[in-house]
Amino acid sequence: MVDLIQPNHLHSFKGGLKLKHHKNDSLNNGLSRLKIPDDLYISLRINRGNIAKPIVKVGDSVLKGQVIAKPDNTRGCYIHASSSGIVAAIDERETASPDADISTVIHIQTDKEDKWIKLPLQESLDTKKIDAFTADKIITAIHDGGLVGLGGAGFPTHLKYSNGNKQKPINTLIINGAECEPYITCDEQLMMDYADDLIIGSLLLMKAAGAKNAVFAIEDQVGGIKSELESKLKERDITDISVVKVPTIYPAGGEKQLIKVLTGLEVPTSGLPLDLGIIVQNVGTIKALCDYVTHHKPLVERVITVAGDSINKAQNFIVPIGTPIKYLLEQADCQFASTHRIIIGGPMMGYAMPNSDIGIDKTSNCILALTEENTQHHGETLPCIRCGECVNVCPAELLPQQLHWYINGGNLEKAREHHLFDCIECGACAWVCPSQIKLVDYYRYAKSELKYLDFKRTKSDEAQIRHEQREARIERLKQERIAKRKKTRSRTRNKDKMQQDLKAVLDRVNTAKETKDQLDE
Repeated sequence: MVDLIQPNHLHSFKGGLKLKHHKNDSLNNGLSRLKIPDDLYISLRINRGNIAKPIVKVGDSVLKGQVIAKPDNTRGCYIHASSSGIVAAIDERETASPDADISTVIHIQTDKEDKWIKLPLQESLDTKKIDAFTADKIITAIHDGGLVGLGGAGFPTHLKYSNGNKQKPINTLIINGAECEPYITCDEQLMMDYADDLIIGSLLLMKAAGAKNAVFAIEDQVGGIKSELESKLKERDITDISVVKVPTIYPAGGEKQLIKVLTGLEVPTSGLPLDLGIIVQNVGTIKALCDYVTHHKPLVERVITVAGDSINKAQNFIVPIGTPIKYLLEQADCQFASTHRIIIGGPMMGYAMPNSDIGIDKTSNCILALTEENTQHHGETLPCIRCGECVNVCPAELLPQQLHWYINGGNLEKAREHHLFDCIECGACAWVCPSQIKLVDYYRYAKSELKYLDFKRTKSDEAQIRHEQREARIERLKQERIAKRKKTRSRTRNKDKMQQDLKAVLDRVNTAKETKDQLDE
């Protein structure tokens, strides 16, 4: 069980980088609500490949907040219309996911009226009202509101709080506000503008988890957020939530690294923070929960940073889910002629988009528009010289060059044995590699291949089991038929014997009768 985190006794993780953050421009320009675009492209793809099933059809009118797709299993989440309009199409499109995966997308032509399915419930929550909520009621709200992890992973939030997924009681809720990637400031903006909502959301999640304490983890380079949050906590007389500044070292905002910094504990290989009695939640998700509980407003919009050296006015926007990237860039005065690459996420862990017509999804936290100078690969890729720089900066304490060696040689199982899946794909190894090797690309490829091989192996095992079950069933039926024939033959033999015995008796009777008749004569 994790004790209350001591702000003056922090720990450190191995490796990491100190990067130029380029955050002031977007923060200085404040937060604006984006105007409703003409079209929304809402992806039904959810974390880990789960796809929600549409419950609307082409031509239907929809209202903002209306459920337009439902999960087909417990690991999915609800998808809501992010504005009112007409369903123009339901088809397969590129999505704002790694590799721009093709998935089902609902295209809504908006009416620009932004009509809600029902008026938001304006309800101010104080501590006493929160105490009246049960954990189950909050978890249901998390599920109904379509909440997922807004830090990038997109894991359906309700799964973290389901009792079946808890290995032990939850003691600590960590509220992750440590944006360690350059350019990204959406979480910092949320903490500056919505401190009250974040405190309400945190209290709700503590109740859902049964956590004894919570901590806001923020970077030590941010401005007056710590004092603002502490002031709000003091006003509400809340003593079980604290605010801690963590060193601004990339990737301190990674889940496992943040836990190590705050508690000194390490999440075990193939394990989860739940195994330590900890839940980590992004500030965006907490704000979304507060919105749903207080206003009945599901996750239909989020704060997104728009930045990069092709952007004239870097800024944070409140953006409807499904907004085309191009429309968002236009509002930030993007110089499209000089834009060489559009990236979703930060420059370290983000992924490039093939075009700007793709709609943003729930996990899109930043859009970067970068010039060729800022994205070009300096120099050709050279063979690994075994310098060990990648080992020094790896926050997961892996052997990046050894993983590269195995993957390049096609020995993926060896890479698995060397904890490939512990890699968080932070890109620190590639950043310092003097041979310009795109190491993360190798790791992503290997993970994808291994998952596919595991899938094929599972399907093969299932097919083998079905085959064996079929053979056993055929053999059982065969034995049953044999037994039935034996039983039938046995009954036939018994019948024949009975007939023979009866005939013998009759013969004896007839013989006796004939003898009697002869004697009578």
